[in-house]
Amino acid sequence: KWTTDDGRIMVNGQPLVLKGVNYFGFETETYAPHGIWDHNLNDMLDFIKDNNFNAIRVPFSMEMVRDNPVIMNVHCHNNPNLCGTSALRMLDIFIDRAAERGLLIVLDNHRTQSGGYISPPLWYNNSAGYPEDEVIRLWKHLVMRYKNQWNVFAIDLKNEPHDAATWGRSNRNTDWNQAAERMINALHEFPGLFFVGGIEWGGRFENAAQYPIETGHAHLNERVVYSPHCYGPDVYDRSEFHVENMHEYAKNLDRIYTAKYGFLAEKGYPVVIGEWGGKAKPGTRDAKWNKWFVDWIRDKCMTNNFYWALNPNSGHTGGLLEDDWKTPIQHKLDLVNRAQPNPTKFKTHNKKICITKGT
Repeated sequence: KWTTDDGRIMVNGQPLVLKGVNYFGFETETYAPHGIWDHNLNDMLDFIKDNNFNAIRVPFSMEMVRDNPVIMNVHCHNNPNLCGTSALRMLDIFIDRAAERGLLIVLDNHRTQSGGYISPPLWYNNSAGYPEDEVIRLWKHLVMRYKNQWNVFAIDLKNEPHDAATWGRSNRNTDWNQAAERMINALHEFPGLFFVGGIEWGGRFENAAQYPIETGHAHLNERVVYSPHCYGPDVYDRSEFHVENMHEYAKNLDRIYTAKYGFLAEKGYPVVIGEWGGKAKPGTRDAKWNKWFVDWIRDKCMTNNFYWALNPNSGHTGGLLEDDWKTPIQHKLDLVNRAQPNPTKFKTHNKKICITKGT
């Protein structure tokens, strides 16, 4: 049973400590996790498990769900039985193999249409044939497919609403908070958690102080999780990253991020950082920001997180692996290990799930 209590995420009444990573590909034109064009999928999942992660956020596209195409760019010899597989069957296999390793799954509605471009700003895209009711229909299809799969513990309703997206403006066409409430009610059969990102690329929740997600049902409200995204100068440079005095730097960033979403944890709302990261090359401004950010989420008790990303082919951030998809980048692993050193562990045994508490 997944729920929340006083800012904590709970599994069977015990706090869940999350150390997650994003692993993308299903939302692209290959309709499959990246890297399996050279490497065995099991090796990718073993790397995640062996580095003490317990959860994967899996981006997908609504087009993938609707059309269920055959996956592409698979090394058939290294991935027996995957060539010629449909996208949804590939997702089944991915989730099952993650479950074998005790890895939880968040399904992330990352894009409407598959491809290497930015998702539309709102949760629907009428011009592309994805009005709100169609998006909900496709979500229902996934929910019914995985509602009894123990490790699919959360769904992320919409990746990074931006531009026209609003919160608390009483505008049905643009208010993301109201849309999230409608979607959660429509997807009430899903037994897990509902991740709701902020507006302006996932990072702003100021209006959630006055307009928190309110579904009208206590059993749904207690499964809502606020999921901000946050990046440093490698992704989007800002003037606050150029403050040289470390005390002023930390003080200023704390003020900015507390106003954006840090206040949620202070008010007792459950928060999971859905994306953060960067290249963080030693000696750079991005490395300085990443170190500060890890210290800050520890201070705020907001260390449940999903790092972006496993994949080295993420342009602005890179990944946990070098371009060979094998060599770990140790300074990044050190960051995520400091952010969450002791996550909850899951292990399947005799058709039961054994849970080891994290701290």
